[in-house]
Amino acid sequence: MRFYLTLAILFVTFVTQAQFSEDFTDGDFILSPTWSGMEGNFEVNEVNQLHLLAPETADTSYLCVNSTLINGVTWDFWVKMEFNPSSSNNTRVYLVSDQENLKGVLNGYFVMVGNTADEISLYRQTGTSITEILDGIDGTVDTDDVEVRIRVTRDLTGNWELFHDNTGGYAFISEGSVFDDTYTSTAYFGVFCKYTSSRSELFYFDELGAPYVDAVPPLLENLEIISNTELDLLFSEPLDPTLANSVGNYILDNGIGNPLLAELDGINPALVHLTVGTGFSNGTDYEIMVENIEDLEGNIIETTAVSFLYVIPVPAEYNDLIFTELMIDPNPVIGLPEVEFIEIYNRSDKHFDLTDWTINDDVSTATLGAYLLPPDEYLIICGDGEGVLFGIENVLEVTGLPTLTNGGDQLVIADSAGVAVDSINYLQSWYADVDKEDGGWTLERKHLNAPCSDKNNWAASIALLGGTPGLQNSIWTDEDDISSPSIESFIVLNDAEIELIFNESVDTIIPLTIFINPPVDILMGEYTSVNSFMVNAITLQPNTTYELSISNGQDCWGNEIDETITFGIPGEIAPGDLIINEILFDPKTGGSDYVELVNISDKIIDLNRLYIANWNDSIANYELIGDTQHLLLPNQYITLTEDSEAVINDFSIYGVGRFIDTDLPTFPNDSGTVFLMGPDSLLIDYFHYDADYHYALLNSTDGKSLERITFGGGMNNPNNWHTASENLDWGTPGYLNSQFASPNTVGEVSLDPKLFSPDSDGYNDVLTINFDLIDIDNNIDLAVYDNQGRLIRQLADNYFIGQSGVVIWDGINDNGEKAAIGSYIILATVKNSTGIRTQFKLVAVLAGQF
Repeated sequence: MRFYLTLAILFVTFVTQAQFSEDFTDGDFILSPTWSGMEGNFEVNEVNQLHLLAPETADTSYLCVNSTLINGVTWDFWVKMEFNPSSSNNTRVYLVSDQENLKGVLNGYFVMVGNTADEISLYRQTGTSITEILDGIDGTVDTDDVEVRIRVTRDLTGNWELFHDNTGGYAFISEGSVFDDTYTSTAYFGVFCKYTSSRSELFYFDELGAPYVDAVPPLLENLEIISNTELDLLFSEPLDPTLANSVGNYILDNGIGNPLLAELDGINPALVHLTVGTGFSNGTDYEIMVENIEDLEGNIIETTAVSFLYVIPVPAEYNDLIFTELMIDPNPVIGLPEVEFIEIYNRSDKHFDLTDWTINDDVSTATLGAYLLPPDEYLIICGDGEGVLFGIENVLEVTGLPTLTNGGDQLVIADSAGVAVDSINYLQSWYADVDKEDGGWTLERKHLNAPCSDKNNWAASIALLGGTPGLQNSIWTDEDDISSPSIESFIVLNDAEIELIFNESVDTIIPLTIFINPPVDILMGEYTSVNSFMVNAITLQPNTTYELSISNGQDCWGNEIDETITFGIPGEIAPGDLIINEILFDPKTGGSDYVELVNISDKIIDLNRLYIANWNDSIANYELIGDTQHLLLPNQYITLTEDSEAVINDFSIYGVGRFIDTDLPTFPNDSGTVFLMGPDSLLIDYFHYDADYHYALLNSTDGKSLERITFGGGMNNPNNWHTASENLDWGTPGYLNSQFASPNTVGEVSLDPKLFSPDSDGYNDVLTINFDLIDIDNNIDLAVYDNQGRLIRQLADNYFIGQSGVVIWDGINDNGEKAAIGSYIILATVKNSTGIRTQFKLVAVLAGQF
């Protein structure tokens, strides 16, 4: 088993020149040093390179120089051939030769550049017999022009290694190593060219380093963890066995000290195996110091410190690593780079190598590269070339990062085995902020240890830059959810199905207990998603109010749901079933108009089938109430407005949950008409309001609603409306009206209350005159007299009231002034359809403070 590690080696690199090198900068190859052989076939060209300049005929040419070094040495040289080499056109560089004539019989070693396999290989020559002892990589010099730098090393015992850089530089690649100690002495070093007639002038040599003694100390090149007690150290060259096997030359921190055992590998003399007595702890950083180690030439290693992290690879479990932040729409820029990104967080105590992990949506998949993510760390994942824009280290660039769809998307992160570790199905509504969802702001996760991740655990960032990439989220919290899930909404689909929508994700493994009253023949249900449950109740009856109770279900925190909803099958609406009960047509600055409705029938009414309209030469500007089903049960109120938050801010008394945010037609501040329309333009109710209907003594009507006094009184009866009470902030949206009166009718004409106080305090502000007559068609005259018999207010003059109705007096006289405190005679004259007149004389008391 392999273990993940990080390696940081601190050392000083020494570059030691050969004893001499031939770079031909003196313009010749005759002096210092003296080359011999076929001197007439070579020249030093204008750029100081040794150049083959042989006759145009197939042949071989060579030059050589005295050299006696063979053990513990390194050879470097540069070769160029302006053609693709082959078995007929190639170069030999003799590292070792006991003869000057490189065309003749000799014993030694040479490197061949080019042959049938287009490779660089090491050969041994015995007489005229040639043996390949190190087979290089095929195709290394399979190019039209070859420019290669070659390095060959041989240690004191006969271990050879061959390197090349086929760009001519010093980024060497090893061709391999081999042991051969057939020859242990030499007299010459040389170059040898084999060519056809067309290639006789296309060979070049430079920087021909004569063999030099190694003066470079060994370097620690790699550390590999084999187990929790074993390390392998790989050095740059073979080591002195005695010193390499000395445990005192190695020391580890964190209380481990010297290893128990140090052993030089039996095959690779540059590899040391260490065994420690105290096992490494998972997820712990260690440092090992290496000193006093020597190579075979006695060069001592510089004291070297190596840091490594011991990590046992453990498969990730679900939610070990989670999504924590999303930049869905980076435009307009608030303060972050104008690029999409995904942030993840390791909330476990494990380290994860993200190599070959994936992030995908339904359209594309991105594969992650190597990155070690330690515990309690964030990582930003972005597109190619975008990491530098964030100015932080914890960034990983990937190719093909899924595009984060503005409206919503499903993201999954999976480990290298394809097992999902986290997933989210975000929606734009998760921002819970209409301004921020337009762009430039990230979605942030709130509680990182929450057992689930839905809309309740995400929201728009509140950071000044628009997000917190690579850092703790601006809306981070560690407060656990202790709130029970609830029914956010429900839809009665038909007479057998009710869909429940929860305000958060619930555990669909735990069954819900459901109960309905009145009972039905069959009751059952099932989850249709983590946020919804379908109830099957066979069979529901129209206009019957049902109570559905659910219990035992849980959210992901284990909070149990226990809730009851009231619903029913909506019936067909008729005029007068639903009435306009309050209207605010002149709101405060920054406020919003509203229309309050109340269901005075015994039916269940679906508001989504109804419209609010106004008047423009005819009933016009229809606006559908809401965009989803909304059931209004008998005696329930609802307030329609374009901004419920503004209404709630302006009024202290309101019906909690009794609002629908919906479009409304325009309602002028002086006068207008509100129409409530049903399907097929059925007129349900209407009211023509006027600012003059407000209490006459008001200085201003801004922010003051008109309230209906009684549910009766018929459509569009201005006598049945009055300004809301000042004690209740001039309005009661979604709530029982401050001026509501439930007439207590005694006889044919009655007063309620008999003592009233028109002071806008919401208590007995108006006098209600109730008519409950025998005949169907009646007209009335209605007048108010003071206790001296003087007429102070004509309330009705030949007004058709039908069989029943209501007229109110707000205590204002015909001069527009508040009447004095005292007793008043209410004289009602009723004339039926046959012309018979009947008078009623009643006494009311107007009370108040002196």
